[in-house]
Amino acid sequence: MPLMAQKYLSSPRRALTAPELLDAPDEWITRSFAWVEDMLARRPQYGFSGSRLSQPEEAVHRAALIRLDDILHIESAPTKPVIHEWYKRRMLGAARKASSPPSGNRIIKLYDHGWHVQTAGSKFAIDLVGGAPRIVGFQMTEEALDLFVAASDALFISHFHSDHADPAVARKFLAAGKPVVAPADVFRQEPELQKQLTVPERSTTKVAKFGQLSVIAYPGHQGKDVINNNYLFTTPEGWTLLHTGDQSNDEDFAWIDAIHRTHKVHVFLPNCWTPQPLRFVAGVKPSLILPGHENEMAHTVPHREDWTQTFTRFEGAEGVMLPLCWGEEVRYQL
Repeated sequence: MPLMAQKYLSSPRRALTAPELLDAPDEWITRSFAWVEDMLARRPQYGFSGSRLSQPEEAVHRAALIRLDDILHIESAPTKPVIHEWYKRRMLGAARKASSPPSGNRIIKLYDHGWHVQTAGSKFAIDLVGGAPRIVGFQMTEEALDLFVAASDALFISHFHSDHADPAVARKFLAAGKPVVAPADVFRQEPELQKQLTVPERSTTKVAKFGQLSVIAYPGHQGKDVINNNYLFTTPEGWTLLHTGDQSNDEDFAWIDAIHRTHKVHVFLPNCWTPQPLRFVAGVKPSLILPGHENEMAHTVPHREDWTQTFTRFEGAEGVMLPLCWGEEVRYQL
């Protein structure tokens, strides 16, 4: 029988991953979370210097992410309180970590395609949201969110979709007197909030300054019509990071293919499902690839991208590729 016709598949998109459960007992989920936490704790942080990880990624790290896929792809996972509580604990731990000054350059992976970046001279959040859109229980605590706001000088939003742009988060940043940088159409359903955004010029060359942080908002798209900024950040220390948002438009390869000719990108933060990941990597030529957007819990199972497929989709990419769990961090030494 052809693989795509197997009865265990909920969608051809999941042909190369183990089939999901419709439900699972809390006991199995709780025991699995405990094991995952123990495996992740074996490497509380990863280091990167030059062109290599200072500590090799362990096989059990990948095994832990794959077990998380098993949990988060349960059909009923978005509504399970035991999963909500694990998420809240994970994000509170990440927020407390972000609140402590790093020694050097640090990036913390948050939910979906969110990130928190800290250096001696800059600290900012990218696509930070409280949790899964429209799922009340799957949200970080107010304490965690307040800590992230306090630990950031600005919030950058790639595009208007609710798994990247959270109005509650934006209001907290604005109330703290911190800019929210986004395309002009973000929060278009809330004109008063939309008017408070800082809208950068979309360009392959124009540099905007936010304190000591330099930013280029590359003119990307999700599909043909969704405006999606690809932000290239250069910190005061000369550390460069490129975040893609939900980039997925082949016409944009006209400038993507040439990024490496004008910029040395140290850290590449692509959406894990971008249609041509290896071509994107070839255009950027980063030292370190940290994919994002795995397990957006408001998506249906076929579109709830998993870490398992991230390993295979970026196989053979130039540079070191390291998928991370929500709350994991990398210290980068220039």
